[in-house]
Amino acid sequence: MKKRQINTEKVYQAVIAAVVAILVLVSLFPLIYVAGLSFTSQQEYMSRGNLMVIPYRPTLEGYKRILFRDDTYLKGLLVSLLRTGIGTAVTLVCTLIMGYLLSKEDLPGRRGMLFAVMVTVLYNGGMIPTFLTVKGLGLLDTFWAMILPGMVDTWSVLVFKQFFSGLPKEVIESAEIDGCGELRMLVQIAVPLSTAVMAALGLFMAVGQWNAWFDALIYLQKNTDLYPLQLLLRNVFANANMGYNSSIQVDMMKNQTDTSLRMVVTMIGTVPILCVYPFLQKYFTSGVYMGAVKG
Repeated sequence: MKKRQINTEKVYQAVIAAVVAILVLVSLFPLIYVAGLSFTSQQEYMSRGNLMVIPYRPTLEGYKRILFRDDTYLKGLLVSLLRTGIGTAVTLVCTLIMGYLLSKEDLPGRRGMLFAVMVTVLYNGGMIPTFLTVKGLGLLDTFWAMILPGMVDTWSVLVFKQFFSGLPKEVIESAEIDGCGELRMLVQIAVPLSTAVMAALGLFMAVGQWNAWFDALIYLQKNTDLYPLQLLLRNVFANANMGYNSSIQVDMMKNQTDTSLRMVVTMIGTVPILCVYPFLQKYFTSGVYMGAVKG
């Protein structure tokens, strides 16, 4: 009986491992496929067709032409990096402060503020009113048009508020007895204790900032130099202006297919944000489960 139970457990573990392996392969295949096409020359692509995964003769010609022939995509990459860094920092700080304030039960007008946050979680102001607000503030065709309208994430405000409300009251009371003010309590007590939550929510904010392009499409009407990389990538796949003049585009197509160039831009827009995950994985895991288990 014991031997049969052991065999059953081994079969169960083998099935689970096989299912996980299949899911990993299914998840990685699109990235491998895109990476393979980005290193493919026109001759190999035409001879092997679009079902190829790994090129026999990989080439960096597509990356050289995208990155060094014209500075359009380098500018877009720089704008995306700046937007992600500045936008994430501004949103995280403003969201954390608002969540901390709403966790204070004696805050004047707390109920009204909390109600306003709850409403904006479910409903937004609409595209046209938001555009008119941005225009009225004189932010059109500026970098801050992509930052200021989303400087507070109301869903994350609720997460921070719930976390700060669950802090041990003994710690807060001890800090108050020692003469600790609200600002010092926020900086020296609340922020260090919320490192895992900040990392988890910051990762979500960073991914959102990196992948955003629609607001740039609306607010950057004339200043194309501020186009983020994702908007340029969107234009590539929409067969819009790729940022090259006709002579350069024709010269590029002599050595690289249109599909390969699209995959090159896709890889450039994907790899940087993937590099962030290994550094935040430890904090992300603990931040997600923060508050899920009490004890």
